[in-house]
Amino acid sequence: MTNPLQQKAVLSNVTIRHWTGRKLDKKITDEVNQQHNAEADAGRYNKLLISREAFAEVFSINNAARAAHHVMTLPWFDEGSRILPTSMYDDFAKRFREFRSDFDAAADRFDTNYPNYVNAARKRLNSMFRAEDYPSPSRVRSMFSFDVSILPCPDGNDFRVSLAKEHLDDLRTDVEKRMQATLEDAMKEPVRRIIGVVDRMVIRLKGYKPATDKKRAEGTFRDSLVENIRELVPLLESFNLTDDKALAALTKRIAKELCESDADVLREDEKTRKAVAKAAEEILKQANALMG
Repeated sequence: MTNPLQQKAVLSNVTIRHWTGRKLDKKITDEVNQQHNAEADAGRYNKLLISREAFAEVFSINNAARAAHHVMTLPWFDEGSRILPTSMYDDFAKRFREFRSDFDAAADRFDTNYPNYVNAARKRLNSMFRAEDYPSPSRVRSMFSFDVSILPCPDGNDFRVSLAKEHLDDLRTDVEKRMQATLEDAMKEPVRRIIGVVDRMVIRLKGYKPATDKKRAEGTFRDSLVENIRELVPLLESFNLTDDKALAALTKRIAKELCESDADVLREDEKTRKAVAKAAEEILKQANALMG
């Protein structure tokens, strides 16, 4: 029997590398430890060779890309690659082409300004500055890379090795068991996400008290309270790799009962707010039940 992972998903891996601009200074480390009469391994002094501001753009794109990869995929057992539903591949590919383009442009700008960053470091680090701590200008750009790899999910029947039949059978059985366990764990992830955003909605809606003539509003919530729910619905549909009826029904209920009213309406209309809060509580109970 074919595992749904082979039919409806691929494995994606995002590898982002960049120079960190940090360097352990053994001389300063020894001086500090001796100054405080501490043992040699009491602490380590790591210098920030280039200012944080110089890395800000690269770090921002790096963090955004990793966060997006986590949002658009499900966990895979090796904790490197992640499961990407094929229904989301076009959106994923478009978004990560943009991330790569932005990252490459930021890395090019860093490379262009690198000599200026080093000159500024001479003043900032003063006597702690050492030219040998810095990579040569010709090497810096090669220390930045952004790569996305897509691979098929493993198939227990696809072993092209010279082993005795009994060993191949054992390997196939092991792969199939691992794949099934991985699928079961992956299918818990959309439920975890439901619990996370719906629980927040319950707390916010029940804790909100509108403003009166004498008091300001209490427990105010942002528009993102509803927007986060709306963004979750299409992900849940794509993540349902096993066509689980309970998850599908819960997804439809979320779309119908939690997404129709804007945040402004929930803030202003008490009847609607209470109705949505009640629905959210019931959905939360269902989601927790699915987790077992």
